[in-house]
Amino acid sequence: MKYRAMAVVGVLALLVAAVFAVLSATSDDDPTASGGPEATIVQAAASPAPEQVAAAVAAEPPAAADDLPLVLTAPAEARPGVAITFGASWITPSGEAVSGEVDLQRIEGNSWVTVTTVPVENGAGDVEVQVQSSGIYRLAYGGGPEVEAVASHEIVITAGSPLVSRITATAERADDGVGVTAAWTTDGGVPIVGEIGLEQQADGEEWAALSALTTTAEGTAVAEATAEHTTRFRFSYAGGSRFGAVVSEEAIALGDDVRTIPVETCDDDVDIDNLGNGVGCHYTPVESGTFVVAHDYLGNSWWNSIPTGTFVQLEGEFTGLYEVVDRVIAQGRGSALGSASNWTCGDECDIVLQTCQGSNTGFTWLRQVSEDEAPPAEQPQT
Repeated sequence: MKYRAMAVVGVLALLVAAVFAVLSATSDDDPTASGGPEATIVQAAASPAPEQVAAAVAAEPPAAADDLPLVLTAPAEARPGVAITFGASWITPSGEAVSGEVDLQRIEGNSWVTVTTVPVENGAGDVEVQVQSSGIYRLAYGGGPEVEAVASHEIVITAGSPLVSRITATAERADDGVGVTAAWTTDGGVPIVGEIGLEQQADGEEWAALSALTTTAEGTAVAEATAEHTTRFRFSYAGGSRFGAVVSEEAIALGDDVRTIPVETCDDDVDIDNLGNGVGCHYTPVESGTFVVAHDYLGNSWWNSIPTGTFVQLEGEFTGLYEVVDRVIAQGRGSALGSASNWTCGDECDIVLQTCQGSNTGFTWLRQVSEDEAPPAEQPQT
């Protein structure tokens, strides 16, 4: 009996040793079993993302959208009014899974606005949201002690019609030809980065493709062309996976012709939005200078290319003949520009024309001239 008991004890000892060896091998091969770095879960403190002005969006999705710590996934198309699943994948720059909440945001106008929050556990999460119309979405986190602020690439969900965009065109004569500028933005004014085509039309001829250009992060692109004064230019986009087809208004290189700007009065943004094509308005809330404003996409983009030293005629408010004395293309739009006093001209001009150019804003200074300073009577007006 004594030998049998010792034998049993010996067998048990061997079994324990074998199990211990297996566990040791498993621990050596799998760092997650011992709480290694791959098993670390970082808990992100609550930190809502700010609702901020949107930077440029791409006309086509990036080739590698999953190269960021925060990745948003969703169907590319949805039926209007139907809920779809938005998925979130979240890791730290060093590869650790993150748990916490991120904001699902959509561009409204020209700003990112939070739609809802997405709960994330161990690096993954999702939420269902009803999509009423085509839109641009992203995930964003405001930043905290454990995890820095981060945003995903934007994605576009098409619900019904594709996204609408605008392209404006201006042409300006130079010593060796014509400079043609495009400004491409979303319907709300967010600049778009992508490839568009430049076309030209000489008198009595069809539109002909001239070149392809890629817009910058400001939504603008500039091309040089050799053309007659009467040659017309326009930009076009054939449409893609995110935005529908669009063609700009026509642009003619401005010369010495005197062009006319009808001017009304306006008290707020609604008045500006409802102006007729080619009409500006005196924005009365500003007291630090006299600003005549209008949207570039309503036939006013040419304001940003009127040559200095030439003349424009104002009708309605401030009727008279004015010389273009200077121009500033300022970085930003709306509230990003600060006070209007930053862009007034003091005693150097009487009127400031203001209209956008992509993500920027043009301020053109006009000085009213007397009869003896007026251009020759035979100079045509348009």
